[in-house]
Amino acid sequence: MPFVFGPFPILVCGPAPLADLVLDGLHLEGRKAMRIDAERLATLDPRRIRTLILADPPDAPEMVEAIAARAEPSGRRIRRATQRLILMHGQDPPPSLPVPDPTGPLRLETFAIRNRAARALLNRWPLHLGMDPRFGQRPHLLIAGFADPASAILLHALRLIQYGNGRPRISILCEDSAEVATRFLDAYPQAPAVADIRFGSLEGLAGALSGIRRDNRGAARQTDAQTSDTEPPVTLAAVCLADAEGEGLELARRLVGELATLQGVSPPILLETGPTAAPGGPSLAGIEDWDGQIIPVSHLREVCRASVLLEGRGDEVARTIHDHYRDSIAAQGRDPNLEPAGQPWELLATSYRQANRHQADHVWAKLAVTDARAVPEEMVESFVLTPLEVERLAVIEHERWAADRHLDGWSYAPVRDNQLKHHPQLIPYADLSEPMKDLDRFAVRGLPTLLARQGLGILRLLIVGIPEPAAGCPGGMRLRRLADQALDRLVARYPDRALVLASTLTDRRARELVRRAMERDQGVGLFLLLPRPLSRVLADLTDPHDRRDLLTLAARAERRIGLDGETDLATWLSERADISLILGDRVPAGVVEKRVRLDPGGSGLDWNFEY
Repeated sequence: MPFVFGPFPILVCGPAPLADLVLDGLHLEGRKAMRIDAERLATLDPRRIRTLILADPPDAPEMVEAIAARAEPSGRRIRRATQRLILMHGQDPPPSLPVPDPTGPLRLETFAIRNRAARALLNRWPLHLGMDPRFGQRPHLLIAGFADPASAILLHALRLIQYGNGRPRISILCEDSAEVATRFLDAYPQAPAVADIRFGSLEGLAGALSGIRRDNRGAARQTDAQTSDTEPPVTLAAVCLADAEGEGLELARRLVGELATLQGVSPPILLETGPTAAPGGPSLAGIEDWDGQIIPVSHLREVCRASVLLEGRGDEVARTIHDHYRDSIAAQGRDPNLEPAGQPWELLATSYRQANRHQADHVWAKLAVTDARAVPEEMVESFVLTPLEVERLAVIEHERWAADRHLDGWSYAPVRDNQLKHHPQLIPYADLSEPMKDLDRFAVRGLPTLLARQGLGILRLLIVGIPEPAAGCPGGMRLRRLADQALDRLVARYPDRALVLASTLTDRRARELVRRAMERDQGVGLFLLLPRPLSRVLADLTDPHDRRDLLTLAARAERRIGLDGETDLATWLSERADISLILGDRVPAGVVEKRVRLDPGGSGLDWNFEY
């Protein structure tokens, strides 16, 4: 290795193309990194290693053993710099590896590519991206094709899919669906206890979707959807099809049409494009060709980003949960280092790390159910969950915990047996004893403290609905000035709330207002309301500028909520909006009592609630 000034570079060793993708991901985020082959690594002075990434080498256990042997302090008491070894492997569980001396300088981490990819993808595009659980909508994930990382997405979605609003649904359409179903259910026989899981063929796509028609949505929004024989429309889809001829894109486009025709919905569709695609979705330069639904992703590029590989992005909350657990053990007068589940994170067994990760990943679902979001801690004075919120989230936490246990092979029995994986608490929350319910309540009450340890606080959302503007309402500078005044007063009136605008974006004046608000304050959020499929909305916009304008804003929406026509839209605005922002001199029927009217052609601002 040539002499390098400054910090030691990150070393990457392993076969192409994965090692090349790792280098690309590190360089993209400004990290100094270089490729090294196995022969050179075998002779390298261990003191020259600070971080070494083994990119899924075929002889990983032997390589790790050799590196560990050379890194041992050999009885010397000289303090050595920590050497970080990250082994990337296909999926959990990791291969059997030697355990480095905990007193030595080497710290070994395993990194399951497909499992971490599923976590990264579902954290970036969560299951509630395409639905509103507070409006009674249930998650329905559709996976078309079963190439990587489909199996990992399916498994992780089952851990995250509990939103407390009835039984969720996952549909898997793929070739050899019977074989895939048998293989998956043999590995996870308790999975059907978590959600309705259906397997079918890609050729039967229309048949699989036709039973979930748009007009079922009202019935599907019952408080207890388990009593309903209707099925929830698709709220998020993933296309995982191993091909090099564009078949995945063709299938994704087919999904767009079928979902619009048969279900009247237009959910986000993640399209796995392989390692050659740039992550993060379409660029604005190509937005004319973007349909607003299909989001190209590369699971390999996603996990090869430096922020995921090196900084453990996605593990921050998991590590905090574990630290909190260690503190609770110490508070009881016990030494956490003497318990398998209480070891420091660096020495913690993979199974315990995973349990912490699963609980951490579900935090964002709980915030969505609470109409809240995590923000920098300095923006929050205080936050306390109400008793009703605690109880609602306790039910969801119990369902999440039960899902994790079921997927690990546990089943109900009146007496706990760890050998047989029997547990008496695998019952509905309502049937738990009060002490057992208190455990779930304690877990969710600690949510603010948990995030505070990460420098985060919680703000409740202030949802401001924007009904369709009146026909005579002009736009332009006067509308923007009135919008500025209204937004300033809303922020002053509700300093402890995070502002979210909810709009269909079909009207230019509504888009103008939303854009103005988001330009003024990057913390302003957007819920895109879709009473009809997005493809039909775009078809009605004859001006290409209007289409680009809508798509640009839609790409920034934190939620896109499918609704059953104009009646359902009016119901949503009435039930879910805290305040209505009226554009023009006409107040639509059914808007919430608290409202602000912006009438550029008349009296200006008109507030109908006490300020």
